Amino acid sequence: MAGIGFELEKSLKKESLLSYAKVYSYAAVLSSGAWIISIVSIILVGYISLSSFHNMQQTIQFQLIITYAFMFSSSFMLSGFLQLPLTRFIADRIYEKQYDEILPAYFATIFVVLVVGIFAIGPMTFYMLPDESLIFKFLTLLVFIIVSLVWIANVLASSLKRYKTVVFSYFITYVCIIVLTYFFGKDTTFLLGAFFIGNFILFVILTILIAKQYPSTRLISFRLFSIKTFYWRLAASGFFYNLGVWIDKIIFWYHPMTGYLVIGKFKASVVYDLPIFLAYLAIIPGMAILFYRLEVDFSKSFQGFYKAIGEAKPLSVIEYYKNAMNKNVRALIKEILVIQTIINIFLYNGAPYIFEKLSIPNLYLDLFYILLVGATLQLCFMTMLALLFYIDKRIQALYLSMLFFILNSLFSYISIDMGPEYFGYGYALSLLIVFVISVYVVREKFQKIDYETFMLQK
Repeated sequence: MAGIGFELEKSLKKESLLSYAKVYSYAAVLSSGAWIISIVSIILVGYISLSSFHNMQQTIQFQLIITYAFMFSSSFMLSGFLQLPLTRFIADRIYEKQYDEILPAYFATIFVVLVVGIFAIGPMTFYMLPDESLIFKFLTLLVFIIVSLVWIANVLASSLKRYKTVVFSYFITYVCIIVLTYFFGKDTTFLLGAFFIGNFILFVILTILIAKQYPSTRLISFRLFSIKTFYWRLAASGFFYNLGVWIDKIIFWYHPMTGYLVIGKFKASVVYDLPIFLAYLAIIPGMAILFYRLEVDFSKSFQGFYKAIGEAKPLSVIEYYKNAMNKNVRALIKEILVIQTIINIFLYNGAPYIFEKLSIPNLYLDLFYILLVGATLQLCFMTMLALLFYIDKRIQALYLSMLFFILNSLFSYISIDMGPEYFGYGYALSLLIVFVISVYVVREKFQKIDYETFMLQK
């Protein structure tokens, strides 16, 4: 994605406050557009529905289904499993200048996700909603599938040079969903329809932009899915990381002490859900910093390092770029921690007021504070994984993702048994442990990067 990073960098030539605000706003949407749409839709559509139609039950049902759609798309469906392999495949084809391979691989991934969505998630949807109408079940399935497709499209969309058009397409999605909700959101079925239509428009726009950026004479190619060359470790890393992100929510949903039925066999947690999603919104600025700094500052030193080795430059030049990489990594982590600390302090002081305006009981404040710390640690851990992927340390990233899943599962379950005052600590503690370990791994790998690179060449 360095290409889009360099495009964003051009906007910073004026070095004005407005320029920085614009660039980081673009970076925030490009790095987490589908994620932002899902969370903001849950909040805004719920607010509009309550204000206009005064139906609390339909609002809760809609929010729950979108949450499950988000979870299935990133964890249990193939979009979460295929995102990293697709990203790596595209990067390799761009490096080899085989641009005509990109669009066929994209459509092949879309096809696989559609097939899995219809034949795997379809029966599950009908099983989980036994008493709902056929149109309701069908719309729920469509929502699950379209969210997954948008996740796949976002892989390529975040690399397009027409980043302003990409950001505008997300804006159009917001407007479409909000307008349809305001005029037609009289029940859960209509709310699901509005959400599907908005995301379908987004998917079509992103696909058109991708086709224009990477034209090809072929429509589809399954080269990405070759058994011998498929990026299995990347796929497993993405699967376990996403599953680790969601496992604490699943445990809180289906534990008898904290979960309750909302619709069909779908459960939610009145204690855990809203505080964790508010905490996730707080790390959007950090996501923007990660996206921009990684794809601009670090990318330059990274490319310079391997170019110097490939062109047999003097050792002093190689060491210069190695030191620059290490310097950029430290600066990246420091900037994320500083920004998120400022935001967390602001939210810590402003949370009582925010909770009052959102009609959230102050009973959830302590849980929100610890989840805020956990979300910050998740962003830091995500940064470490991104750096490991950059230098192709796939096995280390896989082990760390698996450890995160195991620890979050174990600690979250234990925290429930320990009582309400410990809710959220399992999530935060698991991330603290994997983040500390990942820092040690990244530090060690970057210290030895020149040695290991030369050994690989031999």
